Amino acid sequence: MAIAVAGAACMVFVILGLLVYRAVSSITAIQFDEMLQQQAVLALRYADHEYGEGETVVPRSLTTTAAAMPFEVVYQIKTRVDHQLLYRSPGSPQAPLAVGDGPGYSNATIDGRSWRVYSLSSGATPLVIHVAEPLAYRAALLSRTLRAVALPLLFALVLLTALIAVVTERAFRPVRRIAADLAGRGADDLSAVNTAEMPIETHALGVALNGLLARHAEVLARERRFTADAAHELRTPLAAVRVQAQVAARATTASETRRALDKLQANIDRTTHLMSQLLSLARLEPGSPCGAGQVTPAKVVVDLVLEDLAQAARDKQVEITIAGCSQALPGSPEVLYLLIRNLLENSVQHACKGGRVALEVTTDEQCAMLSISDDGPGIPMAERSRAFERFYRIPGSASGGSGLGLSIVGRVVELLAGDIELSAPAAGTGLVVTVRLPFTSVQVQGRTAA
Repeated sequence: MAIAVAGAACMVFVILGLLVYRAVSSITAIQFDEMLQQQAVLALRYADHEYGEGETVVPRSLTTTAAAMPFEVVYQIKTRVDHQLLYRSPGSPQAPLAVGDGPGYSNATIDGRSWRVYSLSSGATPLVIHVAEPLAYRAALLSRTLRAVALPLLFALVLLTALIAVVTERAFRPVRRIAADLAGRGADDLSAVNTAEMPIETHALGVALNGLLARHAEVLARERRFTADAAHELRTPLAAVRVQAQVAARATTASETRRALDKLQANIDRTTHLMSQLLSLARLEPGSPCGAGQVTPAKVVVDLVLEDLAQAARDKQVEITIAGCSQALPGSPEVLYLLIRNLLENSVQHACKGGRVALEVTTDEQCAMLSISDDGPGIPMAERSRAFERFYRIPGSASGGSGLGLSIVGRVVELLAGDIELSAPAAGTGLVVTVRLPFTSVQVQGRTAA
C-alpha cells in the first residue's frame, strides 16, 4: 500500500516537474525575446539619430577584435538596399546574423554557436539592425532555475514518501494485529475482533469482518445442532430396523417372517421419510434459493402434492378438498412444494380415519393466503408456540411423525418473508393453519404479465 501511494506521489511530482519546466522555459524565452526587442529598438533609434546627423555609425576599424563578454548581446547594423555592413559590435560573428531585412525573431547557427536574433528595420532611414543573444546563455540560466526548483521538489518528494510510509504503517497496524489474532486462532474460534482502536478508514472492514464471523458462527452452530438432532433421531429408527431384521432372521414360520419383513419395510419407509425431511430442512438454510421475484401457479404445485399423497389419503380414507388453486403464489415451485406438501401431509397424518382435509388459496394485491384445515385432535394452545421446533412432538400424540413437518413449513414461510398462524376451527376439533405470503413489486409485475 505504501509503495503504491509513494509511486503515485512520484508520478505526480514528475508531472509537476514537467509542467514547471515547460512554464519556466516558456516564460524565460518570452522575457528574453522582449529584452532583445527593447535593445533593438533603442540601438536602432540611436543609429537613426547618428545617420540623420550625417555621422557614420561605422567604427574606424571593422577588424576590431575586442572580445565580447560572456553571454552578452551583440548586434549588426547594415543598409536595407545594398546590405552593406555598417557596424558590428564586439563579439559579433563575421557572418550576417540574419538573412533578409524582414522584422521578427529567428534562430541562427554561426561557427558552431546558436543565436537568437531579432531583426528590425527603420522607417526613417535605410538601416536594419540585427540584435542577437547566444542561446547557451538562456539554456544556462534555465538550467540554474530548474535546479533551484528541482531541489525543493526532490526534498518534498522524499519527505512526502517518508510521511506516507509512517502514516500507512500506523494506519494498518490494527489490521496487522487483527491478522495476527486470526492467524493464531483455532478453527472453532469465531469470536469478534477488536475494532475499537481501528482508524475510521479501516473500521468498516473490521465491522464487516465481525459480521462475517458472526454469520459463520451461526451457520456452524446450526450445522452442529442439525448433526446432533439428526444423529439422535436416526438412532431410534435404525435400531428398530436392526431389531426387525434380527426378528426376521430368527423366524421359524413363513407368517412370522412375513410380519417381521412388513415391520422392517415400515421402519425403512419411516427412516427414508425422516432422511428426506432432514435433507429438505438442510436445503432451507440461509442462502438457499427461494424464488425471489418469481410467481408460481398454485395448481402446478398442488397437483403434484396430491399425486404424492394420494396413497396415504386412501390408506386413511381421508378426503382432500381444494379451492382457489387457479391463483398464483409468490416463490419458486420447489419451495412452494415443500410448504404445501408438508402442510397437507401433516394434516392427512393427524386427520381422523375417514375424515377430511381442506386447502383453500386466496390472493389480493398484497399477499397470497393458504388455509389448511383438518378434523384431527389439533394442537393445544399451550403447545402451539413449540410446534415449529425441530423434532418436537406433542406429548401423547399417536402419530408416528418425525416432528420436522411444521419446522420445514416455518422455515419456508420465513424465507418467503411471510407469517403463519395456528388456530382451532370454529366448530368441532382439528387444526387450521393459515399462511400469508406477501408479493414483492417484481412478483406483482409477474402476475400482471401472466
